[in-house]
Amino acid sequence: MDIDSSPIVQAAQRTARRLLRTDRTRVAHVEGVALAAAHVSDGLPIGTAQSLVAAAWLHDIGHAPNLMRTGFHPLDGALHLAEQGWPDDIVRLVAHHSHAAVLAAHYGVADHLDLLAPLPGRAADILTFADLVAGTDGRGTTIQRRLADMRTRHEAGSPVPAAVREVRYSMLEQTALRVLRSSSLSRVDVRMAPA
Repeated sequence: MDIDSSPIVQAAQRTARRLLRTDRTRVAHVEGVALAAAHVSDGLPIGTAQSLVAAAWLHDIGHAPNLMRTGFHPLDGALHLAEQGWPDDIVRLVAHHSHAAVLAAHYGVADHLDLLAPLPGRAADILTFADLVAGTDGRGTTIQRRLADMRTRHEAGSPVPAAVREVRYSMLEQTALRVLRSSSLSRVDVRMAPA
């Protein structure tokens, strides 16, 4: 079965497009993340790959204005998914995507996030990798350019101290490099992502 044609991935795509419909840039980003995740999911069991790509579509739904509760989008998105009955592995991937736990205490939600254990294994790493190689507009980018963009965007108004953000950026980079080393790819050209 093609990952993109699986019912769970199609439902995730519809859900993300509906919830983020007023933010076309974010829709393009999650589409790029889903495309990159599918591209790197070789070797995963089909069910895990489907959950990964579904989570890639859904990882930023917590930015939807009507889902904001805590102001911490990974948790807000995961809470919505849990309430809607989405599978636990998808909820946990969304809650912890891109090393969210590093930031949670600075948003006052660490205790809440701790109730959802991170999903161990390669799928979480691939989701982090895919989030890094799909730019904010969904087009492919390099890991270094994406980290530079994150540093610029997060400088102003972030409740997270710069030193903590830098620790997370380092973790993101190490995770992405680990995925690259463990895959058959020497690099991923996500320029195939939607323009």
